[in-house]
Amino acid sequence: MMDPDSDSFDDDMVRRLPMLVRITPVAEEEDQRAYARDYEDHASTSASREGSNIVINLTDPGLLDCPICCEPLTVPVFQCDQNGHIACSLCCSKIKNKCPFCTCPIGSNRCRAIEKVVESSTTPCQNSRYGCNIPVAYNKKNEHEKTCVCAPCSCPYIGCNFASSAKELYQHFSNAHLDSATSFLYDNSNDGLSFPIILKRDDSFLVVREKDSGTLFILYNRTEILGNVVTVCCIQPSFMDDFIYVLLVSNGESSLKFRSVTKSTPSLQVDGPSPTSFLLIPSEFFNSSGQAKIDVFIRCKW
Repeated sequence: MMDPDSDSFDDDMVRRLPMLVRITPVAEEEDQRAYARDYEDHASTSASREGSNIVINLTDPGLLDCPICCEPLTVPVFQCDQNGHIACSLCCSKIKNKCPFCTCPIGSNRCRAIEKVVESSTTPCQNSRYGCNIPVAYNKKNEHEKTCVCAPCSCPYIGCNFASSAKELYQHFSNAHLDSATSFLYDNSNDGLSFPIILKRDDSFLVVREKDSGTLFILYNRTEILGNVVTVCCIQPSFMDDFIYVLLVSNGESSLKFRSVTKSTPSLQVDGPSPTSFLLIPSEFFNSSGQAKIDVFIRCKW
């Protein structure tokens, strides 16, 4: 008889596993065969073996979600003591270790076969349509997608519905809307490489574009009682590195200088929350035509 604690036993379990149901005695054999037939209709078990590893590609990755919280299963996975119903460790705590399907105790017996399937299965990133071709381990799916560089960003040009990865968005904007933005070069040498913009009192935002990389920035402008609140954001996934920027405005007699760090946002947010860091431009800095000249410096933070 095969040793239940051996690796070969676990491999054999994976090959014969009816998903989400524990291998149980002969009394449940018919139910298992029925479940296996249903599983074959929804999943591809193209299991390739390299050494002792089995890699399983699923066409219906939802089969590896916790049946209680519907989130991807992660190790450890537990099964109830009698009927093999499974749950993730977080749900076991939430349901107070009582199986919601049959009321049997759950939380002490781990389902090693399911754990091996979870660790061996890959699924496409949800951003595959935007260019991500990285095969993601199913139990790392959420972690990967939080920092995927292909996360979609939306075009800031009003009326354009284009959305794709930041790289593809920058290329799209350069091809379709180049004349709508002010172009500049990074001030990476700290030698005072600035570019001027003319801000109208009633402008809600201006788009600026770095010439070499195509990176898009939004200069937001919001009118308040004391003056105009101005801040700068970068159009890119929110987890990516920020940039340093400096704003300098003068009215001939007085000048204001503001230094801060951009916030990253995947889309234009004209009606977003009020910024916590901003340049306040008093009304007297605008000329009779309602315009103010701002010298802008932007450089990489890293």
